Amino acid sequence: MSTVEFPMQTTRAATRRLGGFRIRIGEPFIIASREQYPDEGKFCHPYLWWSRDALFLNWNFDRDMLDGRAADRPNGRLSRDGGRTWQRQTVLAPGGPKIVTGPAEITSYGQAFEVPGAPGHFRMATWRSMDNGQSWGDMTWTELEYPGTRGLDIYDPPDNYKLYSLEYNSGMQRPAPPAYMETLFRQAGTRKRGPGFDHLSADSNGILYGLTHGARYVTGGDNIGDERAFWDKLDWFRLPIRMQKSTDGGRVWTYAGVVAHDEKHRVEPGATDVFTEPSLAVYPDGEMVCVMRTGSLKPLYLVRSRDAGATWSEPVKLPIRGVTPHLAPMPGGVLALATGRPDCTVHFSLDRGATWPLSQTLFNATGCVPDKYANSTCNIQLTGIDDHTLLYVHDAFRYDATEADGWLKSAGYGRMIGRHIFVEKSLGAACISRLVGVCRPLLKLGERPTQGTAATIPEAVALQRDRKKLTLDGKLDDPFWEGLKAYMLRRGDTGGPPDPGLETTFRVAWADGALYIGIECRDNDMPNLNIGASENGDQKIWEGDNLDLLIQTQTHAYYQIGIGPTGAVVAADRENGVNWRWSSGAEVASHRGKDFWSVELRLPVVDPKTADFDPLRGIAGQRPTDTAPWHFNLGRQRVRGREWTFHVFSHSNLPSFFHEVTMFGKLVVK
Repeated sequence: MSTVEFPMQTTRAATRRLGGFRIRIGEPFIIASREQYPDEGKFCHPYLWWSRDALFLNWNFDRDMLDGRAADRPNGRLSRDGGRTWQRQTVLAPGGPKIVTGPAEITSYGQAFEVPGAPGHFRMATWRSMDNGQSWGDMTWTELEYPGTRGLDIYDPPDNYKLYSLEYNSGMQRPAPPAYMETLFRQAGTRKRGPGFDHLSADSNGILYGLTHGARYVTGGDNIGDERAFWDKLDWFRLPIRMQKSTDGGRVWTYAGVVAHDEKHRVEPGATDVFTEPSLAVYPDGEMVCVMRTGSLKPLYLVRSRDAGATWSEPVKLPIRGVTPHLAPMPGGVLALATGRPDCTVHFSLDRGATWPLSQTLFNATGCVPDKYANSTCNIQLTGIDDHTLLYVHDAFRYDATEADGWLKSAGYGRMIGRHIFVEKSLGAACISRLVGVCRPLLKLGERPTQGTAATIPEAVALQRDRKKLTLDGKLDDPFWEGLKAYMLRRGDTGGPPDPGLETTFRVAWADGALYIGIECRDNDMPNLNIGASENGDQKIWEGDNLDLLIQTQTHAYYQIGIGPTGAVVAADRENGVNWRWSSGAEVASHRGKDFWSVELRLPVVDPKTADFDPLRGIAGQRPTDTAPWHFNLGRQRVRGREWTFHVFSHSNLPSFFHEVTMFGKLVVK
């Protein structure tokens, strides 16, 4: 793998830190070049896809994408070592998004066409490979339903289209279809094209999700019999992102509804751009995050679902601009987002897209220099290679006055440029999985590791106390706490002693069927205490200084309770995914001193039988004993600018860090 040896606006290798992770940006390298193989097309608009044994890269054969022109000869590379080395493809792959749908099966989806006489029903061109992309079968059709949507003949469009289409008004629109499209039109039985797939993804259970943008959608549109009335009612500037779902490897798709629709507002005041180019991240706990483009040089928007796509949040504008966004969730809670134009950039989030504290530009498209490889469409692709490695690909061009084509005369020869990005655990990495880590117990409920690890499982003993001897004010100065052992938290990265001036201790007690925890957090920088949130239920608690309590009872694994320095609480039931509707019923009081802040916490416990009738309130379990203990972990996060520190009760070097349930500490009541 050779590095780039020519001047260009590609940034060099770099290392950045994000919370407890180190982000290493590798050197740029050339994957393919039109100078070497001019018969492979224009080398613009890269497209990455996986089979089970190889990574494939294709690109546009022609710069004009209006009619979805596909190459008429192989134009791509494949890699069997994660993108380190590449070889030329010998098989012409069909156009359109692709996804693994079987042990050796890849499915590719192309354009969709309206079924004549059946509003809202479409047939999508489909190809399948049964040998991991080494060869492809004949085109077949896949049935789709998009309620309220009509197909559009762009060569004979309604007047509305002529008025609002940038391609039509700029002269890019062909007055008649090219010859190579006529065959497809004859097979489809119509020229009216409808919504195909723009993005494909799969969850950990093998369920496929297909996202579509640009669907011309009118609520109740299937009941509008008159074609002109449909187009008159359509708002061309308010189009949706919609989703299809398949449980049988992409053969049958079920309409799953609207992901985002700017029906209630334009994406920006006076804007003529709509939601487009979606990218979906699917988490094992059922949460989905979708990022969408709104236009060139315009902000991206994000929506999320916490119920596997049944309902979606309102769109939120991100402080990120660009095109062709691509999401890549990684273990440990890191979410990567690649964007293109105006620059080729990668962004990172530690909270599933709520905030994006780190961005790194890989290619700067401004200030292009003639006769240098300094131009690009800044269309990009991003894919995960393994648990710690990403591959980012973009195109780059060179000015060439000898080209007959006006666009290539200024843009020149194309090259596919690759960058490996490595996401590695670093100091304080335990803090990163506090919220977003999806942790599945490796043992049965209540079991602990038995060989070689018993000494690493700490134990806390709660003594019974008289509730009347406690005034819940956060000060830890009542007789209630006297005589209780103070347990110290350890460094989250090494398991060693706490940082000087940041010692954290806690005490536990039991009274009247409730667990009490008193926690003192020493802090030598109290004036700059970082308050992430001050109201209950605000997940921004995890963006600042906080305490995080994880509890597994005899019958439930597990609960999570986040507590801020103001006493604000956020709680979730993590037994089956992340259930934010659960209420801990916690009573919390906080106090701030000169060089510390402290918290007193009361957690009511309900009988498991009672919890069966009302599982959304209280901690379900029995009083923990030697023979039937609870298991828990307590962590403290401290944030000062870019510096994050994390301390824990039970340290683990395992991948789930703080959320590693098999390494939770033991809790008993004496």
